[in-house]
Amino acid sequence: MTSVDQGDEWFEAERLHRAAADGDIAEMERLVAAGCSLGIFDDLSHTPLHRAVENEQYKAALWLLKHGAQVNANEEDRIGETALCIGAQGNCPEIVELLLQHGANPDIKGWMGLSATVRAQNRKDEEGRKISELIERYRRKRKGGWRGHFTDMN
Repeated sequence: MTSVDQGDEWFEAERLHRAAADGDIAEMERLVAAGCSLGIFDDLSHTPLHRAVENEQYKAALWLLKHGAQVNANEEDRIGETALCIGAQGNCPEIVELLLQHGANPDIKGWMGLSATVRAQNRKDEEGRKISELIERYRRKRKGGWRGHFTDMN
């Protein structure tokens, strides 16, 4: 994965980030078919998956994950946030669970050295409690680590 550079690639990458944020799957399909990378970071160290999660676009996040977006993508030398760190701050436990099902690691530290686990635990609202409980439930089921998909939570 690379950061956005100057030139035409930057313009197209920003279009993919905007399409993900808007949940515009048809545009995402078009841009990826034209060669846009799912793993390119923007100037805030966000990939299209980060943007979909930030804007609570569940279907767009699912599409990105199914098409190869890296669930734990982060620029450690910059801001370092994962999509799960962003999701832990949001109001959509369904997206958090989607990320966890696809192997998101809640212990990767992001901005200010805080992980998704810590961000969720620090919240005092109902959505934060739900997200914290989801993370803990997946933690118990994943005693062997955080690689690969995990869909058997029943």
